[in-house]
Amino acid sequence: MNLNAHRCGDAIAAVSSTPGRSHRGLIRVSGDDARHIMGALLEQPSQTIPARRLTRVELKAPSMPALMTVFEGPGSYTGQDVVELWAPGNAALLDRLLHQMLDAGARLAEPGEFTFRAFLAGKLDLTQAEGVAATISATSDSQLKAAKHLCDGELGRFARELVDDLGSHLAMVEAGIDFTDQEDVVPIGPGELDEHLARIQARLDDLLTHSRSWAQVDALPWVVLVGAPSSGKSTLFNALLKRQRAVIHPIAGTTRDVLCEPMTICSGKGVPSELMLVDIAGLDDPASVLDKQIQAAARRAIDRADLVLRVIDPTTHRAPQPAADLPQASAVLTVHAKADLPPNASVDPTDPGTLIVSATTGQGLDALRTAIIERLGERVVNVSADMLTLQPRHESALNSAGSHLKQARSLLSDQRDARQLIDVELIACHLRGALDDLAGLGGQLTPDDVIGRVFATFCVGK
Repeated sequence: MNLNAHRCGDAIAAVSSTPGRSHRGLIRVSGDDARHIMGALLEQPSQTIPARRLTRVELKAPSMPALMTVFEGPGSYTGQDVVELWAPGNAALLDRLLHQMLDAGARLAEPGEFTFRAFLAGKLDLTQAEGVAATISATSDSQLKAAKHLCDGELGRFARELVDDLGSHLAMVEAGIDFTDQEDVVPIGPGELDEHLARIQARLDDLLTHSRSWAQVDALPWVVLVGAPSSGKSTLFNALLKRQRAVIHPIAGTTRDVLCEPMTICSGKGVPSELMLVDIAGLDDPASVLDKQIQAAARRAIDRADLVLRVIDPTTHRAPQPAADLPQASAVLTVHAKADLPPNASVDPTDPGTLIVSATTGQGLDALRTAIIERLGERVVNVSADMLTLQPRHESALNSAGSHLKQARSLLSDQRDARQLIDVELIACHLRGALDDLAGLGGQLTPDDVIGRVFATFCVGK
């Protein structure tokens, strides 16, 4: 988003629903002229629309019924008057209605501009805006929960508390620089300042210790089902997901692509953990160029795996996939599938270290889920964790603030018993650096280029 070109007085409009056909589509307009612009689409432009109530209206062109809601500023999402129109979710129709709004005086919203106006209106801080973007782009339960913590403003509140605390102590330090000739101004002493900074630093360290990186929820551990064609991988894939995701058929080679689905498993302690379950084509000798590409894709998935489920069908004479063919870096669980069918005499399904399962009857599935969690260990993503998930910008700001505090305390270490601060300018400089870092988290003192990068990640209409 180009912040220099941003004009908050303009009325902005955009289609805010997901692209594609749907029962209903949403168009949103925000600005002082929002009611007038939306009224230009109605058969009765002067129709009174009560605030915060879904109201039936008649569109003028094309002539059809629709639903409209008015949110009056400053109590709306953006802090301005916002009008939302719900019409049939046809892309051509929504585009036509949007252009009518543009003809009536609105301009097309930039990516994230609705949320940017909410940020400018003080409706949310920068970390909450990032939470909105993270919610929109979330593809797993762990990402949704991490985004919710940001949307709830937990990190922003933490930063504001430390900003207030640190700011008051910086003021007392700077008083010793600017008002040394004033008898009624008593600057803070080294020992007292160090005690306060130690408490602030401890809170920072505690947050960093009990939080996790956003990369942890972005990169779910891969659990890849590997085996010969028709060994039961896809059937087991569906059974573990508890829904029909992969096509299954007795004909070998039904699975042609790499299928990835997030899966949540509860450990023995009842803690839900999330991973990426992956189904691939059966490993075989490729007979065509297409088969070679399919096998190459399967091999790439195996190379990426954190855990391989080596699926063996004990009802056939087909030789199981040798464990030596699997990457040594990945943990391997051997799974004997189709336990509901009589095994071939040449295969012993009771070998130690293997799991006997039946995707048809459910036998052994719970034991398999438990074994998966145990093998992955700390690589699984805890869905229920109440810890904050920090994006790279947050980690950088918190670490930088902590570094400034450590340097300030280092200067204080040799003067705790002194009556007045020594090197007061250097101490104030480090405190100012920590203050700027913490204030930048919520956007209070963040440069325009950082704010622009945050809102550039949004889609249009949000």
